[in-house]
Amino acid sequence: MVDPYEIHVLKCATDSTDLLVELSLRPLETISAALSKLKGRISKWLNEPTEVKGPTLSNGYFACTVGKSKKDVVDRYLDGQSEHHGYSRRVNAPVLVTSYELIEEEKERITPKHAVVTSQFHIVLATRSRKGVFGSHSGSCVVKEWLALQREMRFALLKNSFAPDHVHIALRAHPSVSPGKIACALMNRAQIVMRNEMASVGINQLWQPSAYIGAYGDLASAQIRKYIGNWSDRA
Repeated sequence: MVDPYEIHVLKCATDSTDLLVELSLRPLETISAALSKLKGRISKWLNEPTEVKGPTLSNGYFACTVGKSKKDVVDRYLDGQSEHHGYSRRVNAPVLVTSYELIEEEKERITPKHAVVTSQFHIVLATRSRKGVFGSHSGSCVVKEWLALQREMRFALLKNSFAPDHVHIALRAHPSVSPGKIACALMNRAQIVMRNEMASVGINQLWQPSAYIGAYGDLASAQIRKYIGNWSDRA
């Protein structure tokens, strides 16, 4: 039912009233749009034998992102970039790591009205030709602009880790915004900042024309699949 939308069902279980499903989405797909398509197709399929029109599923839903790594693993990985890249013995390591606590205003901005959603993403951006351009000052300038971008793009930074030639970003997002769109916005805003900061050097293209985008959560993918399997057995 959802193959035409390039939404891939990894695992699914149902009983008479509930549906549990693990989906794989493209980076430019949003969680809210994917679930709207899924619910619409299911409602149409359920109504076909009876010729009843209208939705058969409730408006609300629960959704969370998962991945091979859990939240605490991603958090430790971003903290350990100095050791990972061999900078820890330097007096002034060329790494900038900053963490952020979500305040109530930010939680409201990324929370949908009729659903419970926790969507967390790990994004990695690399400079063109892996050229070392970031330092503590330039990284701070980029982060300042990224923080200003949060309200417009409906996301909240959780942590960023700058190395000279790449940056790791952990964030939460509203389910109506795709992680791919957020990554593009972050790249574009940083390009402007670095062009102004390093005008004498002349940075025409800051980033590689690609990015890594991975989902993660409080549980790993394998745990979610096991839970769905166990729930299906009990149903």
